[in-house]
Amino acid sequence: MKILNSLVSYFKLLKGAICIFITGALCGIDPKNELKYRKKCSHILTDMIAKEIIIEGEIDKNANIFLGNHTNNLDIALLESVIDEKIIWIAKAELGKIPVVKYMVTKTDMILVDRTNKASTIKMIREIKERIKRNLKIAAFPEGTRNKKDPTKLLPFKKGLKGVVEKLNLKVQPFVIINLPFAFKNKPFRIEKQTIKVIFLPSFYPKDNPNWYEDMRKKMQEILDKEYNNTKG
Repeated sequence: MKILNSLVSYFKLLKGAICIFITGALCGIDPKNELKYRKKCSHILTDMIAKEIIIEGEIDKNANIFLGNHTNNLDIALLESVIDEKIIWIAKAELGKIPVVKYMVTKTDMILVDRTNKASTIKMIREIKERIKRNLKIAAFPEGTRNKKDPTKLLPFKKGLKGVVEKLNLKVQPFVIINLPFAFKNKPFRIEKQTIKVIFLPSFYPKDNPNWYEDMRKKMQEILDKEYNNTKG
């Protein structure tokens, strides 16, 4: 049975890759309707891994930036599925070099950052400020990458993002993703749908707490520990 599930799962991966490729092409051909294409693709991708999505907490319509844990490449699709508004992601500059797929980031107001170039941070601040003026929402993963060894534990947060948020005094809403990475099994590879949870924490302004970045990380890790301990129990 596992072998059969593995074969089916590979077909799902192929379907997902085709969905991303087509969405990238459509964003390049018809950028005015990019949000519609992105949302449709996100729902298709999320449906591959979620048997149910539970939302806890309220999404703050006035938040400027969503900051959360990075568990899997499909984290973006998940957030795109649960937040109706257009989200502007801060992403690696390398994504803008992938054929066809690059249109999903270069034609959709996404903010690409070259971590090896200090001037890129200045450009990022300018672009975030411009997006906020247009009432668009920003989203990013403070870890910068995902913890492949143990997705239940947060990696250290990158300091650069903290400085940008404080400089622009953005209203922050943290979120925590639960169970998504465990939809992917190994030996053999297969996809098993999970009950995925997205927990939205209360929003705040960084100026109200000098230690907001450290406190936010601590609170997020506490939630991860509690959720996964309950699952084990």
